[in-house]
Amino acid sequence: MHFWSDTQLRTIVIVSLFSSVLGFCALVGVARYKGLDPIHLTGDSKAYVILANNIINHGVYSVSMTEPFSPESFRAPGYPAFLSILFTIVPWPLAALFVHALISGLAPILLYLFARPFHERAAFWAAILFSLDPVRLFLAASFLTDSLFVVLFFTSLVALEKGKESTKFLVLSALFLGLAILVRPIAQFLPLLYAAYLLATIQPVRKAALMGLLLVAVAYLVVAPWAYRNHRLFDSWNVSSIGAANLAIYNAPEFLKWSPDAHAEARLASFQLEQNALPYHEALSLARSDVFVSTFRDVIRGHEFSYLVFHVVKTIPFFVTDGLRDTIRLFDVDIGTMPNISGALMRGDIALLLTYVLSGGLPIALLVLGSGFWSLVSVLFVSEAVRSFIRRDLFPLFLTLLVCYFAFLTGPVSNARYRLPIEGFIFFLGALELYQWHSVRRSAVRDENN
Repeated sequence: MHFWSDTQLRTIVIVSLFSSVLGFCALVGVARYKGLDPIHLTGDSKAYVILANNIINHGVYSVSMTEPFSPESFRAPGYPAFLSILFTIVPWPLAALFVHALISGLAPILLYLFARPFHERAAFWAAILFSLDPVRLFLAASFLTDSLFVVLFFTSLVALEKGKESTKFLVLSALFLGLAILVRPIAQFLPLLYAAYLLATIQPVRKAALMGLLLVAVAYLVVAPWAYRNHRLFDSWNVSSIGAANLAIYNAPEFLKWSPDAHAEARLASFQLEQNALPYHEALSLARSDVFVSTFRDVIRGHEFSYLVFHVVKTIPFFVTDGLRDTIRLFDVDIGTMPNISGALMRGDIALLLTYVLSGGLPIALLVLGSGFWSLVSVLFVSEAVRSFIRRDLFPLFLTLLVCYFAFLTGPVSNARYRLPIEGFIFFLGALELYQWHSVRRSAVRDENN
């Protein structure tokens, strides 16, 4: 269908690009008003810009500001490489950020193209909601990995659907998925999930297996040169150290706050002293991946089931947090104490929860507005996920698995930013559930009238 005759697609393109531009203007305007630099609004943004500039100016991948340039292994190379290309084409920082926002505006469009064959109206409203999400707009106008990752991820999914009938599109899906892994290594197991989806949806099984093997092979071939570089420099085949580092630096301390253990606390204290004594490029290096993993295992040893409960409960914010409070705080706005809802739930501290709710003020207003909305959306999502499981509807089940994949791997570091890759799927399945309810209600009314 011609673009200009496709009213829904045209509407999504206009809303998505216009909202991305509006988000860019709002972020830059507020940052300037507060005396902040919109180019380096967060610590991660600063690091990615440094990496990109070092690629351009020195041909090295390092966050070091001066020689010797220590090789970086904490952050994957995909996003800094993208920024280096963007900065070369558009050398003016604000102009580059504007182009970044426009590119990010492709994500809702791709979401619609991917989900439309299954249910056009649900796909339309999911894309509209995704376009207008405040966190998406903030990330679109920030030099952070999330928006580029979502564009690559969604492109790989659109190509995956077409790849069922075309080898060229299957290879294209694998290429974009490989690039997505190099932007955010959390995607490194997705080729296996894609292959499983092909096995479930394509007959005969032999053909599906061959297609799955091709996709997995091509995706990992994209990642292989970088993995080999890390093996040569750090004796590790991993894409980055961020996953292992999070286990020891964030997950383990948070777990001990909930389930104290003297021996584990001593082990963690020893690790933290060792970390503090190291320079930055060594402290987070891939060369320390084994130390990160062994420290984490020592902390949870004998408490594996307790840790699993902790991990699951601390994933709740992945589904219900709105990100509004975190975003507002970046602009130096004082919103008071941030309620730790999941922590209170884990301790069974109902009194503390009531204190949060009754304290009033901006934090609670944002909590009710944002988390209330996401709690409703999540209930609809879960309802549709259960319905799809009962009916064995493969496409909604695939989306549900993608949501669970990102939620579980994110775990205790969950926040609205890390939900972005699958936020559109939650909107889609929630909208689908509403349409299912409407269809059932309409059928019931029709039966009564007859």
